[in-house]
Amino acid sequence: MKNKKITQTPHDATFKKIMVQIENAHDFFDIHLPEKIKELCDFSTLELINSSFIDRQLRSRMSDVLYSVKTQQGEGYIYVLVEHQSTPDKMMAWRMIYYSFMAMNQHLQQGNKTLPLVVPILFYHGDRSPYPYHQNWTQCFSLSNLAEEIYFNPFPLIDLTVIDDNELVNHRKIAVMELAMKHKNMREDFQATTELLAQALKRNYNSRHDIETILNYLFIIVDSVHFEQIVQQITEQVDNHREVIMNIAQRLQDKGRKLGIETGEKRASINIARNLLENGVSIELVMKSTGLSREELLSLQ
Repeated sequence: MKNKKITQTPHDATFKKIMVQIENAHDFFDIHLPEKIKELCDFSTLELINSSFIDRQLRSRMSDVLYSVKTQQGEGYIYVLVEHQSTPDKMMAWRMIYYSFMAMNQHLQQGNKTLPLVVPILFYHGDRSPYPYHQNWTQCFSLSNLAEEIYFNPFPLIDLTVIDDNELVNHRKIAVMELAMKHKNMREDFQATTELLAQALKRNYNSRHDIETILNYLFIIVDSVHFEQIVQQITEQVDNHREVIMNIAQRLQDKGRKLGIETGEKRASINIARNLLENGVSIELVMKSTGLSREELLSLQ
């Protein structure tokens, strides 16, 4: 006789059946929530909401109940997660914060403009007592002290708009990228920006790949007249990369002209096809005449 497989689903089912009843959830929160949070909540507005955003892999390890409740500062969430395994999970704190972030994301996707307060609660009933692991998710990192410093302080900000150009020029291999991106809207003062780019390139930190990337970026974001002037001024000032810059610039300009021709030809084919279709010509014949696909022609009808 085969041994009956023991599952943990009774725990999950029991918890959910109890907690989906508003009056039961009200008592649960009244007993277990911290006082300062309870003081903010209007429990007469307590409502069970959809928690289907939780991914299947994690959902298979947990049961979840998600409630919304109005507070004195707008609408917030109370998020309850239950671990049903008898062995506590060392990464549980991370899972709790992960679910909280997903609840916040769902709130934003519904059109809200501010983050809700999400209160994660772990309901533990394992054999090991007391619960042995930390409740702070930063303790899940091997470098927990550094993690706490990183995630509980403002994130590092590299704001090119306030960094002086003379400082950016000294940023070695990334100087040309930072200067080009800071002055992406160069119009009237493109000559000064060009001099800065040339100054950075003359320091010989950048590879051919870097130069090609930056020139391609400039080719895309500035008009063709300014691009030609930028290339001309850079080549006049940069001896060490002059030939490379000219070759790359010429290739980009040839590519741009070819793309322009192809785009014009495509537009002409579309106009011809539209006229033929309007005059009752069959799709098969129009396909042969213009080279357009059936899907493209169907989209014109």
